[in-house]
Amino acid sequence: MLGSRKIAAVVAAGALAGGIGVGAAVGAAKRHHAPGVLLKAAAQYLQLDRAELIKDVRSGQTLAQISTVRGKSVTGLEAAMVAAVKLKLDAAVTAGKLSPAQEQTKLQRVQKLVDRLVNAKLARRPAGARVLGVAAKYIGITPTALRGELKGKSLAQVATAHGRTVSGLKDVLLKPIKARLNKAVTAGRLSSADAQARLAKISARVDVLVNKTR
Repeated sequence: MLGSRKIAAVVAAGALAGGIGVGAAVGAAKRHHAPGVLLKAAAQYLQLDRAELIKDVRSGQTLAQISTVRGKSVTGLEAAMVAAVKLKLDAAVTAGKLSPAQEQTKLQRVQKLVDRLVNAKLARRPAGARVLGVAAKYIGITPTALRGELKGKSLAQVATAHGRTVSGLKDVLLKPIKARLNKAVTAGRLSSADAQARLAKISARVDVLVNKTR
């Protein structure tokens, strides 16, 4: 069975940040894992541990709804999340990786993304299940059957056994990622060079994912 943590490393930031948005916004500070920073900040503000917050979000509640139920203000939640990213950006400025003007531009983008994020209902279906479904559809079997065949085998081996190519499997897994990156480039949130660099890193992770024996 696919490990949700490893699959999340390939496709996940989008689950929390509505695509690649926050990752694009922090740019030079991308090593600081902005989606995780935002989640941690939200949990601390709401006085919930991370697991509880994830459970509430997966139940279909928005961060704004969770905040209201807990007697917290939505504006306060947004401010806490933006402040957490700002700390990372401040560090990038201090390290000379970002200019103050660039930081302000990125903070404006982060604010807009946080506004959307707190009111968005995140997908209830785990990332692992989504990837499993996509892979199963490409291979031509059901997700349940794929789970069974993955015992002691890799996705690549299962695909090949069904007459499908590993490169084709990779293509279908990367397709939604490419679409998000292209959308970010078109919207001016990401440069073409950055998009290509991110795609290369994600592609390498997908290589590991499809060739790993379960």
